[in-house]
Amino acid sequence: MVVGGMLLLALGASWLVDGASRLALGLGVTPMVVGLTVVGFGTSMPELSVSVLAAARGSGGLSLGNAIGSNIMNLLLVLGLAAAIAPIQVASGARGVRRDLVWGLIPAVLLLVVAFNGHIGRFLALALIGVFVVFLVSCLVSARRTAAGDDAPARVSGTPTRHILLTVVGIVVLVTGAESMVRGGVSLARAFGVSEAVIGLSLVALGTSLPELATSVAAAIKRESELSVGNVLGSNIFNLGLIVGLAFALRPGTVPVFIIHQDLPMLVLATVAVGLVVLRDGRIGRSEGVAMLGLFAAYIAFLAIRGG
Repeated sequence: MVVGGMLLLALGASWLVDGASRLALGLGVTPMVVGLTVVGFGTSMPELSVSVLAAARGSGGLSLGNAIGSNIMNLLLVLGLAAAIAPIQVASGARGVRRDLVWGLIPAVLLLVVAFNGHIGRFLALALIGVFVVFLVSCLVSARRTAAGDDAPARVSGTPTRHILLTVVGIVVLVTGAESMVRGGVSLARAFGVSEAVIGLSLVALGTSLPELATSVAAAIKRESELSVGNVLGSNIFNLGLIVGLAFALRPGTVPVFIIHQDLPMLVLATVAVGLVVLRDGRIGRSEGVAMLGLFAAYIAFLAIRGG
């Protein structure tokens, strides 16, 4: 299952990047916008299924831990590895990146303040969904303005239908590959007595972040760096806004407080750190990418020391 999952991830990532980047060119919008919406949401399907099902079964710690752990991995592991392979250049400008980073911080700050005692009620869950809806509307408005500002969309080989189909097939293959790799890992972790919250923050988060990882690495290799950044930022907003919101709107509950007191502040710090790096000169260089990977390794070591 692991070998098959790795093969599916590689194929799905390649198809998704090809289809999404050509779709962006054909529509006259930036790859950043496509990464924030189509690619970001598509690669977050594993987190959606895992978190909502976990919350419905009363495993709130696994649900929230998966979302927060995935976001930390997206920022530090996914972007760090992509930048280490090829420096990430954000050509669309600092203004858009600053806006998207702020949108990513809002759900985290809401959870940190309102759910400090470990309880996530339905009101907070609906507020998180509302943040996501407003973000999505702003992305669509931005995409329309970007398309309207171009005289004519760029000519690309193939039809829009073919690019959409390639993108959708890529997403489906990615999700299938990630699912096959997560199942065995979770069973092994539970057999060794690791708590659900820690499994969610580490093993499940890594498994459900594999689509983002595969997509961003493929984008870096294909020199579509803006797609990498858009994919990560869009996925993170999707994870904390829509996914956590839906999960706890269906079934409000409590989560281990160490997730709120320790892991959530780590996510906020990682978001701010990546934001400062990008906003400094509009790029993430190889040295910054290696530093992000080092910070991610330190976080994993912290999880291992903390234990269940």
